[in-house]
Amino acid sequence: MGGAVAASLIALLVVPQITQSDPVTYTANETSRTVALADGSSIVVAPGSTLTVAGRKQDQLALEGGAFFEIRHDPARSMVIKAGGLEISDIGTSFDVQVVGQSTRVEVAEGRVQVRGEALAGPIELDAGKQVSFDPQSKTATVATVSDENVGEWRKGRLTYESTPLALVAADLARYAGLRLDITPAIANRRFSGTLSVGNGDTAVRDLAQLMGLVLVHDSDTYRLEPAG
Repeated sequence: MGGAVAASLIALLVVPQITQSDPVTYTANETSRTVALADGSSIVVAPGSTLTVAGRKQDQLALEGGAFFEIRHDPARSMVIKAGGLEISDIGTSFDVQVVGQSTRVEVAEGRVQVRGEALAGPIELDAGKQVSFDPQSKTATVATVSDENVGEWRKGRLTYESTPLALVAADLARYAGLRLDITPAIANRRFSGTLSVGNGDTAVRDLAQLMGLVLVHDSDTYRLEPAG
């Protein structure tokens, strides 16, 4: 099943350009979906994700799940993307966003974005090659480096992480590898660095367990990661 899901990630449905000011919601189910904005910007909405576009200039966006953004720079427009507990603005760039509840990860491939949030002490400026992971429980944001080649690489069937909470990794595997994965609260915030291939979900979750030194339990159609010992 993992292979079939991974293959389906490249099947993109291009949506006609939208011009109305009323909010429009786009949902991607088992395959990705590309939304084209009137100014030439485009957004690839990940499987199992939802994007809402509002505003007369299509500058008020909200994301649930994951998406890769290629936004054209426009000094006359102030675009804001609400994603989990963060707001992303000052946009004219290529970047990837992944949301699980209020946990949010932003990775920048080109240009610069500004990230804000009520739980943050102040705005965070992210240049190309930088990422931020926001943890709502501890109300902390961790900034790290990321290769521009790895930003949005779920579109190529692989996932690379640098000090990313296991809760986000597990959610990514559920979304992109087509499997059910639970983790115990004790390890939800443990950090993972490495690359996983989502062409085979079973292999990906086994590799994750081995690399992290965790116990993997398989019960019916659900995997569960637990601390060793």
